[in-house]
Amino acid sequence: MKKVSILIAVLALCAMPFTTIAQTCSRTLTSKSGTVYSANPGTLTTTATSDQVTIRIKKTGGRAETQVNVYVNNVMQSNPIEYDNGTYIPSGWQTRTLNGVNGKQIKVRIVNQSVGNTFKYDAKIQGNSNNVTTTGNKASGRLLGQTNKTIYTNPSCTGKARIIVRRTDGNARGNIRVWEKNGTSWNLLNNHTYTFEKNQDKKIFVVNSNRKLKVELRNVSVGNNLHYIMNALAAN
Repeated sequence: MKKVSILIAVLALCAMPFTTIAQTCSRTLTSKSGTVYSANPGTLTTTATSDQVTIRIKKTGGRAETQVNVYVNNVMQSNPIEYDNGTYIPSGWQTRTLNGVNGKQIKVRIVNQSVGNTFKYDAKIQGNSNNVTTTGNKASGRLLGQTNKTIYTNPSCTGKARIIVRRTDGNARGNIRVWEKNGTSWNLLNNHTYTFEKNQDKKIFVVNSNRKLKVELRNVSVGNNLHYIMNALAAN
């Protein structure tokens, strides 16, 4: 009877669905530096890629009384960041954290409430994303013969980047090459040079690196097209 119970438990465990948790990295979704005059508020807008994002702003100069308003899907949030009139410079960043905002539009308006004074600032909106491309999104398009597409990545916080190249149409043969940035130079990674055969629908591989990467897809055919999707994700 005991053996039967153990067998049932094992079978139940095997039947359970297993899901993988996507690895995410902290990233700056958008940033801006500037000077705000009374007639023109400073504005930052982005779409949240995670449930939690943080608004960061730092006063760098000026003396205007200023209010920093935060909006989620155009709804103004409570507790704005406020600066009194004066030339004082607060130390560090002033922050506000938003929760439950994944996929929603985040907007920051820096409003100068003085008439003759200015307000200088650095501002950014930070969140988490599994995408490590510098654009924060996958790239797609069509390559004609003897042309190429290049995407760039930020350093992966895990020290590993999963590169994904998919064919969506066309039967052209392609080449995939990866470079790693070292200082001001780009070094070709010979162990990550691949042929993308004309009957191949995808190529997925992991690059062990905590540096910026450059990934190139080239259509090496003359008369055939290569429709593609390219992406780079943080890997476990």
